[in-house]
Amino acid sequence: MISLLYAHPYAHHARLEQMMLNAVQHWPGLELRELYQLYPDFYINVALERKMLQSSAAIVLHYPMQSGLPPALLVQYLHKVFQYGWAYGKNDAGEAVMPLQGKSFWLVTHAVASHHELDPCYQQSMFTPLRQLALSCGMRWQQPLMLPVLTDATVATQAAELFRQGLEQLRLANDDRDPHAS
Repeated sequence: MISLLYAHPYAHHARLEQMMLNAVQHWPGLELRELYQLYPDFYINVALERKMLQSSAAIVLHYPMQSGLPPALLVQYLHKVFQYGWAYGKNDAGEAVMPLQGKSFWLVTHAVASHHELDPCYQQSMFTPLRQLALSCGMRWQQPLMLPVLTDATVATQAAELFRQGLEQLRLANDDRDPHAS
């Protein structure tokens, strides 16, 4: 299973973004979790989210990037769910923990503000904290997909195709790693 964590604070206004999501919504083996719908009050069911992540072969974060930052709820989610002592490090008994080890970790985002966010050097630095989180958890970092700014239906359709291709590559890579995958 691939867990797609979608975090857009104004999803109801993001018509082109919704068009793109609809293109992958029924992808086989994809669990779409719209964080702002699930947790509008920012109270995250940590136990449920951890159980879901443990049952996933891959974790995809999909969000709009503004000023180099993910949305606030996604940051809250990462702080609560990916805590030291559960996702990495040592638990209360002093035992090493890495329940997400070996899972793929992929970011899908697009800039909503400035064009310098599309610069590869800038992208490398803005994704560094998430890359470090993935590596600390023993996950396999996948090259992020930085989508173009969604200006019209044609661009959204092209972005959806890039997203579908990335999901297919992720699925195939995880099928190759797991001989019991369906």
